[in-house]
Amino acid sequence: MEKEHVFKKAVLQRCFTAREIQITLALLTVVALLAGICLQTVSSVLREHYGMGAVFVGGFLIIGYALIVLLIAIFFTHRLIGPFKRIEYEMKLISGGELSRRLSIRANDDLHVRNFVAYANRFIASFEQMSKDYGALNGVVSARLGEISTELLKENLDCERLKAELLALRQQVRDAGGRR
Repeated sequence: MEKEHVFKKAVLQRCFTAREIQITLALLTVVALLAGICLQTVSSVLREHYGMGAVFVGGFLIIGYALIVLLIAIFFTHRLIGPFKRIEYEMKLISGGELSRRLSIRANDDLHVRNFVAYANRFIASFEQMSKDYGALNGVVSARLGEISTELLKENLDCERLKAELLALRQQVRDAGGRR
C-alpha cells in the first residue's frame, strides 16, 4: 500500500513538472506565432499602403523572423542553461573545499532545477558532516596512536593495557563508521 502511494505521488509530481514545462513551451509558441502574424501584417501594410518593394518587405520579414528566433533562444538560454552554469560554478567552489557553501536557486528557476538543487544541498550537508566526523575521528586516532607509540618505546610495557587501548580505539573507529 505504501509503495503504491509513493508511486502515485511520483507520477503526479512528474505530471506537474511536465505540465509546467509544457505550459512554458506552449506560451512561447503562441508568442512566436503572434509575433509572426504581426510581422506578416506589418509587411502587408508596408507593401500595400507605402508601396514598398518585394525585396524590401522580404528582407524585413527575414530580419523580423531572425529577431524572433534570437529572442526565443535568449529566453531558453537564460531560463534553462543559466541555472546549470550557475550550479557548475558553485560546484567548482564546493569541490575546491568550500563545504559550507550551498547551491542557490532563483525564484523563477524550473522545478527540475529546484528539486535537483534541494537534493544536491542535502548531499553536500551530509558530506560536510561526514568530513567533520572523519576529521575528529582522525584527530583522536592520531593522538591515541601517538600515545601508544610512546608507550611502546618504554622498557616496562603494560601489554594488557596497550591491548585494551588498541581494542577500544578499534571499537571507536567501528562505531564512527557505523554512524554513516
